[in-house]
Amino acid sequence: MNARTLLAAALVIALPAAALAHHGWAGQEEKVTVLDGAIASVSYSMPHGTISIVTADNVQWTVTLAPIYRMSSRGLTVDKLKLGDKVRIEGNRNLDKTRYELKAAKITINGVTTNLMA
Repeated sequence: MNARTLLAAALVIALPAAALAHHGWAGQEEKVTVLDGAIASVSYSMPHGTISIVTADNVQWTVTLAPIYRMSSRGLTVDKLKLGDKVRIEGNRNLDKTRYELKAAKITINGVTTNLMA
């Protein structure tokens, strides 16, 4: 077996595992969940931005945002995600109810709403 064939075989095996590791969701609800809270942490890095927010009932949620290039092109730059800022998130909750995770479709900060969907 030549090196090219071996490399192709390795990629065929590795890529689905990498995709599954990146998208570790059990699935998401179809209904939209709305969360209001304060930003507790921010990660504005590839492949997706994420924030955690703390809601009024003191639950900390992990919110997956859009890819960085999409957020930047729509005006949601890292300087707009400040710790302590009040946010409203609309999105779809992870089907695994033991995890407080949401994939955001929209985020509103300081009265400005950004659509994060493609």
